[in-house]
Amino acid sequence: MKQKHKKESRTVRWVFFTLSLVWMAVIFYFSSQNGDASGECSMFFVELLHIPEWIIRKGAHMAEYAVLAGLLFGFFRTFPAGRRQMGLAAWLVSAGYAATDEFHQTFSGGRAASVRDVCIDAVGAFLGLAVVFMVHYSAGKIKLFDRNKTD
Repeated sequence: MKQKHKKESRTVRWVFFTLSLVWMAVIFYFSSQNGDASGECSMFFVELLHIPEWIIRKGAHMAEYAVLAGLLFGFFRTFPAGRRQMGLAAWLVSAGYAATDEFHQTFSGGRAASVRDVCIDAVGAFLGLAVVFMVHYSAGKIKLFDRNKTD
C-alpha cells in the first residue's frame, strides 16, 4: 500500500511540476509582448468589463501569480514538509520568478521593469496561496490550529 502511495505521489509531483513550468511559459509569453500588444489585450477587457485599465493590468499580474503559487504549492505538497514550509517555498519561488520576469520585460519593446509590479505579483501569489489554504481547510484536509502538529 505504501509503495502505491509513493508512486501516486511521484505522478502528482510531475503533473504539478509540468503545469507550473507551462504556466511560467505562459507568463513569459505575456511578458515578451511589446507595450502596444500588451495594451491592446488590456483594452479589450477594459471595453468588455468597463473597468479602468490599471485595475485590469494589475489584476492580471495578481491572477497570473496566484495561479503559479497554487500550482507550485501542489508540487511542494508532494514532499515531506510542513504546510507552512510548502506555502513559503511556493511563495518564494513565485516572487522570485516575478522578479526575473520583470527583468525580462526590459528586453521587450515599450516595457520596463517595476519593483511595484514585483510586489503586486508577490501579493497575488500570497492571495492564491490563501485561497488554496481556505479550500483545503473547507474540505477538512487541514486544521488551522492543530495542536499535535508543530509546523
